[in-house]
Amino acid sequence: MGKYIFIGVIAGLIMSCERTECCVNPNLELQGRFTHELPNCDNGDNPEINCIEWLEFINENEVDISYGGIDVVRRFDYVIKDSNVLYLEGPPTSSFKGRFKIMDLKTLVRLDAEDIWKKAE
Repeated sequence: MGKYIFIGVIAGLIMSCERTECCVNPNLELQGRFTHELPNCDNGDNPEINCIEWLEFINENEVDISYGGIDVVRRFDYVIKDSNVLYLEGPPTSSFKGRFKIMDLKTLVRLDAEDIWKKAE
């Protein structure tokens, strides 16, 4: 009899657990700057060419990003959806369609290039 009560309690605990396996963290709050070093980059001491791409969270729906080795910083809106994918939404004239998989609070993976972006300390 005691065995059945124990099994019933365990079954009840398992069924009452919240299902979160779809997401790294359903309440994810990203902050700070994430960087990626461009491979084989040589700026030749030209300050207009950057060998580091970066993305910085400004607030709960905007990021600044410098990408592609240029010295231009652009601001994008963002949303997090589809099992923790960060979607950057820029102006209609922007050809950059940034999509990042959120691996954890310190690691993003840019989906189109599979680059790993790490949180700057």
